Amino acid sequence: LALSFAPHTMPLAHNAGALNAGRGVGGGAGRGGRAPAKRPPWNENFADDYIPRGGAAREENVQALAPPPQRRVPPPGMGGPAGVRGGYNPSRPAPARGITPGAAAAPAPLASAAKPATSEQLMETVAKTQQHVYVGDRIRDRHSGRLGVAMYIGPADFARGNTVVGLRLDTMRTTTDCDGKFKGERYFRCTPGHGLYIPFEDAEVLNEDAAAAGVFERAAARAAGPGPGAAVAAVARGAPPGGAGGAGGGVGSNPNQKGDAGPALPPAEDIAALDKEVEQLVGLAEVKGMLQSLRNSVEVQKRRKHLGVKEERVLNMLFLGNPGTGKTKVAKLVARMMRSLGVLQTGQLVEVTRKDLIGPHHGETGQLTAEAVKKALGGVLFIDEAYALKHEGSSDSGGQEAINTLVKEIEDHQNEVVVILAGYQKEMAAFLSSNSGLQSRFPHTFNFADYSPEEMAQILRCMVAERGFKLEAKLEQDAKLTALVQSLVKGTEASKGNGRLVRNVCENAIKRQTDRVFRLGTVSQERLVTLTEADFFDDSASEQSMTEVLSRLDDVIGLDDAKSFMRSLAAQLQVNMERKEAGLPVGADSSLHMLFVGNPGTGKTTMARLVASLLKSLRMLRLGHVVEADRGGLVAGYAGQTAIKTRAVVESALGGVLIVDEAYALVEDSKDSFGREALDTLVKMLEDNRDDIVAILAGYPNEMHRLMEVNPGLKSRFPTTVAFHDYSAAQLMAIADKMLSEEHLTLAESARSSLALRLERVAKADDKSGGNARAVRNMLEQAKRQQALRLVAIEGKKSAEQLVLLTEEDFV
Repeated sequence: LALSFAPHTMPLAHNAGALNAGRGVGGGAGRGGRAPAKRPPWNENFADDYIPRGGAAREENVQALAPPPQRRVPPPGMGGPAGVRGGYNPSRPAPARGITPGAAAAPAPLASAAKPATSEQLMETVAKTQQHVYVGDRIRDRHSGRLGVAMYIGPADFARGNTVVGLRLDTMRTTTDCDGKFKGERYFRCTPGHGLYIPFEDAEVLNEDAAAAGVFERAAARAAGPGPGAAVAAVARGAPPGGAGGAGGGVGSNPNQKGDAGPALPPAEDIAALDKEVEQLVGLAEVKGMLQSLRNSVEVQKRRKHLGVKEERVLNMLFLGNPGTGKTKVAKLVARMMRSLGVLQTGQLVEVTRKDLIGPHHGETGQLTAEAVKKALGGVLFIDEAYALKHEGSSDSGGQEAINTLVKEIEDHQNEVVVILAGYQKEMAAFLSSNSGLQSRFPHTFNFADYSPEEMAQILRCMVAERGFKLEAKLEQDAKLTALVQSLVKGTEASKGNGRLVRNVCENAIKRQTDRVFRLGTVSQERLVTLTEADFFDDSASEQSMTEVLSRLDDVIGLDDAKSFMRSLAAQLQVNMERKEAGLPVGADSSLHMLFVGNPGTGKTTMARLVASLLKSLRMLRLGHVVEADRGGLVAGYAGQTAIKTRAVVESALGGVLIVDEAYALVEDSKDSFGREALDTLVKMLEDNRDDIVAILAGYPNEMHRLMEVNPGLKSRFPTTVAFHDYSAAQLMAIADKMLSEEHLTLAESARSSLALRLERVAKADDKSGGNARAVRNMLEQAKRQQALRLVAIEGKKSAEQLVLLTEEDFV
């Protein structure tokens, strides 16, 4: 089909000779004139497909452009049911995908007697002729804006024989349960509510798949040179294949042919420049070495090939490592390097995961996996978290189908695509056993190690510069920046994110700097793009400085030994921080886990909260919260549940302080297997997260000593013991006065004397459960209830003095 323009007429060539000439058939195209297009376009009913619907202009143009009536006859060998992905027509034959039905005799030109079409209408008509839709394309309905995948393209009786596009929608419609069947006709099948038929002209092809296909086809054209291969690529570009073969091609081009999907591929990069880029990667020494070895191997193999040595080498790879270790970045470098070396034609990277390869319906998984491989032809297919395709021991038929299809496609396209499987090392080892052919087809294993604090600091510096910002002068020092990163990204946390955590640190700092600059108003250009140390920390209103925490410590009554320990701990941690900032060596970080031993009510929980606030102020803890637990919160009643329960409690305390009250009760006797499991799990979790949590075990002195004997690792992991002595009578009275002051209550003189006598008895009691500060709180709570009963019995309005006064009779 060809269109040419004149001032008043628009001749339309629609005969077999012109059509075949545009396709390289009988027009001297290529070798022998046969060059089937890789994805030839098609048009079942050119008038209804390409003339805008509605209005008189449509009717006139249709009448003018329509050829004489004829019976639709597909070209020889091209009839029968539509061989499209997932689509079928049970009631009538449809043209095969990508086939133009047989042409008719040449129609008459636009009659001058008819009202001529305006230039705008003609341009819209031409724009329609440039559209081409294929089964599997991503489509947007121009009328409703809905998105979906084309499942069928062809005539339908319910559309009076006009061409329709059947879509499998991404989002279910609530007003219908169409599953591909409409008015008794079915051309494809999908989930109920996801089916939709639209007119051909309402289908807008989204660019992503078309562009990817166009890039590959143009690369194939350049590689093919003259002949049939060049004819195929020429058709893909919309150029006449006859030109590719050297001889004339009749009319020259078909307006239905696929247009240029994008710009030509850039020239291959210089391999020396790529080597330099690899060398500039932060860390990843082992990966760099393997990339260099692989590059050298390809170069040597090319030289041997010139000597007649045939050596086929599989280049598929395994990338093993934790998240954020640069696997995707290295995969992109591999794609560019393989193209530069001539191993790959286009060098694009196609990233997919399980959801992109496994379909919701039976039979779709193999198709989706094969399409992903074909989309990556000429480049690299990168499957992230590949182990998720099939978990060890599961009966996931969809995952197994994806793996089997992947193995087959790799074998069929061995020299056309490089496949990289990425994931955790342990999970990937189990995944490779799911198919006996996987291990042999992925001979190159790259291990991506976690980044060190020094490497993370280097990554942070690069990220800041890439975003157009710079660090303040003191942060330019390597030691200072490394100490900053260590305080923000704990060692045990790094394996969960690595470079991604550093990126989050950088982005959060920029957000805080933006708020700070906005509050300052007019600032210099220098300050507008400078990140200070304070920008990297969330200095919220609730956070306290070390001075404020120590001031709160001074307000605590009694506990002289505990307060002395807290002050020495604060001084030690502060000096260590200053040594790090000065670039001086600091001894190995000692464990901060502690034992708080003492009777109930001696302030252990209060002191634990102060420890959390102190470590947060020194930036030793991220959150500084306190999680309290006991045996009931750690030990489950069923086998196998205790470890899960204990692990959940420890994870909730990460970034803060975990205090286990009455910890000696975790293991009641030698036969308490559940308690031992909880204690063992606790010890292991604390070791795994030693930089991100402080644990405090609290209990009676003698019982805590026995607990230390149960697990040999407890003594070394809890090196600090803080003793909490019982309060004296005077200290208990001071605690009572503080509690009363907080609630705006006062004591009558007689009431004070009565309370003092009772507190002396509490202080002298040898009973461990005497209560200490808890006994004071209980006495005051009881006195407030007695006061309430006394005041209710008094008629009339009470004075403020009556409401705040506790008398002697309230302490009876």
